Amino acid sequence: MPVDLNSLLLDLTALDDAQAEQRGRAEYKAQYVPEGRRGAITAYDGSLVYFFEDRFDHAFFTTNDRYTHQFAKNVLARERVARIGWIGPILRGEVPNTQCWQSQRSPGNDQLQRLCVASSELYVVWLESRNDGAWRFSSAYNALGAQVSDYTRGKGIVWKT
Repeated sequence: MPVDLNSLLLDLTALDDAQAEQRGRAEYKAQYVPEGRRGAITAYDGSLVYFFEDRFDHAFFTTNDRYTHQFAKNVLARERVARIGWIGPILRGEVPNTQCWQSQRSPGNDQLQRLCVASSELYVVWLESRNDGAWRFSSAYNALGAQVSDYTRGKGIVWKT
């Protein structure tokens, strides 16, 4: 049965940023890293996706100044935190009209990356390859339609629901 993503949204409206961060860290740990510092889920295609406790900061923070400090991670991205529960169902193929694309991370770099896109929400989940054939969760967020087109251009599709 397809998953209703909106039913999985965390309500952060009554929380300040510190409380929202605390709630997000607790949800991330409960859903993806329930014991120790690493957890795993099986993706739609049978591949293993590892989640690491310390990846929260990269995935759920953003910059407060995209022009000057494009890659800074200094502000909690509340909209990303609210959608933590979307990552698992998307990777497991439980969300209709989801595609997963794969490519080299960059020209001349052997590392692969995967991009899973829930088309109805323009929500993307990024994965990075590991040496053992599994994947590592990197980040997840809503993207613009043009961004998704740019992200998928030239990539090969691995699976779709």
